[in-house]
Formats: sequence, C-alpha cells, structure tokens
Amino acid sequence: MPIIAITISSSIIVNPRFIHCIVSTYCFLFNKIRCIAMDTVKNHRQPHIVTIGGGTGSFVLLSGLKEFPIHISAIVSMADDGGSTGVLRDNLGVLPPGDVRQCLAALARATPEVRELFSYRFVQGDMKGHNAGNLFLSALEKITGSFPKAVAVAGKILNVYGRVLPVSEGNMRLLVELNNGIVLEGESYLDDDERVREHGVRDISLAYPVTASAEALEAIAKADLVVIGPGDVHGSIIPNLLVGGISQSLHDTPARIAVVANVTNKKGLTGGFNAHTYAATVEKHLRGRRIDVLVCNTAEPSKELAQRYEEQEGKGMFVLCDTHKNTTRIIGEDFLNEQTSESVESDTLAHTRSFIRHDSRKLADVIMRYIKEYV
Repeated sequence: MPIIAITISSSIIVNPRFIHCIVSTYCFLFNKIRCIAMDTVKNHRQPHIVTIGGGTGSFVLLSGLKEFPIHISAIVSMADDGGSTGVLRDNLGVLPPGDVRQCLAALARATPEVRELFSYRFVQGDMKGHNAGNLFLSALEKITGSFPKAVAVAGKILNVYGRVLPVSEGNMRLLVELNNGIVLEGESYLDDDERVREHGVRDISLAYPVTASAEALEAIAKADLVVIGPGDVHGSIIPNLLVGGISQSLHDTPARIAVVANVTNKKGLTGGFNAHTYAATVEKHLRGRRIDVLVCNTAEPSKELAQRYEEQEGKGMFVLCDTHKNTTRIIGEDFLNEQTSESVESDTLAHTRSFIRHDSRKLADVIMRYIKEYV
C-alpha cells in the first residue's frame, strides 16, 4: 500500500494540470496579499497638500492644516513690494520676505517666545512698521547668498511643519492695468492707490518674465491636492499663476485642485465677485483645466461687523456662495471666524487687511474631509 500511495502521489505531482493549478493558486494568493498590503500602505500614507497664495490668506489656511498628519508645501508669491517688505526690497536688494514670513509663522512649532519674536513689529523710531521676521529673513539671505536657503534655515530655527517655497527667485514686479487704461507698476498700488478703488483693475501681468523654482514645480507634480487661496486675488493668487511653468504644471498634475473663495470682497479689486467668479479667475490660468472643487463660506457676519465692513468697502462686498450651481463640485459651509482680526497700530498696511476672515480650523477640517475621499 505505501508503494502504491507513493506511486499515485508521484503521478499527481508530475501531472501538468496539477502543477498549473498549484502555480495559478499561488499567483492568485500572492497578488491578493500584495493588493491588501498596498491598500494598507495607501490608507496609512500621509497625503501631500500644496497651497498656493500668500499673505494673510495662506497664514489662515496653514495654521489649520499643520494640526493634521500631512505633508505640506506652501508655494508663496514673490510679488509683494509694499510696507516693510517694500522698504527692505528697495534698500537691500533682497527678495520680498513678508508673505514667506507669514507662512513660516503659521507652520512654526517653536516656543511661543520665538514665534512672537518672528512676528514682532516695531512701534516707534526709525524702525517703526518694520517686522522683526522680515529683517531676520533679509539678513539670512545676505548671509546664505540665497533667499530659498534663508527660508530653509529659518524653517529649521522655527521648527516648521512642512515646507515654505518661494514661487520664484526672479525679480517679480506686477503691472496693474486699470479699467481707464492707466498701467501702474508695483503690487503696492493695489493697496495704496485711490485710482485702483475708483476705476477698478482690468488686468494683472508681470513686468518681466520669471520662471518657477524647481522645488515649486516638483511639489505640484507630486501633490495629492493643490489648494489655491484664500487671499488677495490680484496681489497673491494671480501673481503665482503668472510665473513661468506654474500654469502648465497645474494643468498636468494628477492632483485635484481646490479653490477657496474669500469671504469678503475689496472695492475696485473684487467688488461684485461671487464664489464662482473666484473659481473662473483661477481657471483662466489653468490652460483649459477645470478645478475639482470650490470651497466657499455660507455664513453671514453679525450686523455690527457687516456694517463696519461696508463703511470701509461699500455695500455688496460679501462673497455669495451659490451651492445650487452644478458646474463644479461645491462645498459650502460656515467657515466664518467668529473673532475679528484687529490690526497693530504700527502696521502701515493695516487698513488694507480684512478683519473678517476664515476660521483656520473649520477650513482645514473640510479640506481634510475632502482629501480623505480619494487618498
């Protein structure tokens, strides 16, 4: 009997059908285990979010996003030439530090004292209006010989969560064309020139062509989600999109693209804009690509705040979010910060900043809910 059993077993083993069955079963199980393992890794992979903007808008968004386990790359406009930044840029020949400083401050995990130092603004004397963080970044640029290197060093000192990437190392200067045909050179005119508020802006362009940094292009290419806005459309958003290589990179990236509409408009700049106008303005620079989602606020400020803002900017300056339009996906929720942002007396551009803003946590929460749907 043992001999017969061995003979039968041997015949089965050498049977081609049996071998094919064993191999097929092995391959099936191997691929199944591999797929399960890949899904497990995918489910635990930290998503990569790229933000595009500058100034207060990026500060608000990044302050909320840094609380989540994600990879953050903040691409920042280099067109600023007003206030403390403008003085340093003109006198020292450095790249504009102001918007980058705000992003670094938002992502900083340093001690409260170090963070406060980086945001401190002098209130008297010849240094009145200057920001300590701006001076620090300009000094680092002189020491390292490169603004991106200066930003990287500052990031280590501040223990920054993520990366802050200047969109370009080129000399960015904006040309602001008004509806009456006048062309002004400089981003600061958007804030300080009464002609802008009176006639309105027709177009924004760059005085000289500049190319995007390799780091910014790489971040967009590897992103899971690109978030454009909130922020000053003409001063922070569009300037980034005008930099050589950025619009093509956004067109080509496999990442989804979200636009965050502002909660308020500014006279002469975005008066009459609704949430869809913000999306359409961005899409003009995406070479035919449509955005994937529009995020907009549906809450209304208190009557007191509304009256105060209308006294400053005029009526009809609150951005409407029409969630019934189906041209693109819309996420409309209450993103309003219940606390107003009060300005510092020494801030020479305080009058240009909106005191009604997004709530950092609310905005970050909805961004994370959205990205978890597909990452």
